[in-house]
Amino acid sequence: MSRSAKKICANVDKSVKDQAVTLANAVLAMQEKIDKQIPVYASMPLAQTVEKGDGKKILRQNPAVAEFRATVRDYASALKDLNEILDENKKPAEANRLYALRERFKVQA
Repeated sequence: MSRSAKKICANVDKSVKDQAVTLANAVLAMQEKIDKQIPVYASMPLAQTVEKGDGKKILRQNPAVAEFRATVRDYASALKDLNEILDENKKPAEANRLYALRERFKVQA
């Protein structure tokens, strides 16, 4: 597991922590790929001319552009899901130790 993914999910309840860390690792992997491909994507043509079997040339969407866009969409969706998991599954705040002892033994200050 990635250290960054563990840090991202440090405050997630243990009941969903493994799934959250897995999703965080996937998000980080997609982010790395997207970051590397942005300069390549910027220089790609959006469409390309292809020759059909009958010899006619037609304009088609560049498959590399389509794949990049799909990766970005998947990344955005996974990031949204991860943020929801992080928000909804935070560990309960730990009480102040002194307060907890006072409550346990019903000691009043």
